[in-house]
Amino acid sequence: MVLNPGEKIHVVMRRQFEGDLRRHFAGEVIAASDQVARVEGYSFILDPGTGEFLRKPDRRVRLVSLVDGGLIINVLPAQTDIEELDYRMTGEGRLIITDAREFNMDVNEFGNLR
Repeated sequence: MVLNPGEKIHVVMRRQFEGDLRRHFAGEVIAASDQVARVEGYSFILDPGTGEFLRKPDRRVRLVSLVDGGLIINVLPAQTDIEELDYRMTGEGRLIITDAREFNMDVNEFGNLR
């Protein structure tokens, strides 16, 4: 099994076209097979007006394909608090997702290339 119940993941849905919404999902794996995971957590969508990721207020259960090339799936540290996840800009202008505790992950599309 690639993912196990209790693991936490962050999913980036790759945009197909320039105008597509930038969507992310973060949550905890409830169940998984070799091809799909049932994950409970939160959707994040980039507000094109403000340039900020906004979290949808309601928890959702999503089925996430583990074989879809259009998804980027990051396994998060076990201690990550999904309830506290939020996007922030660093002083260096980098976009990160953080739980404001121990977990911080750079989510810039070009990573450290710039």
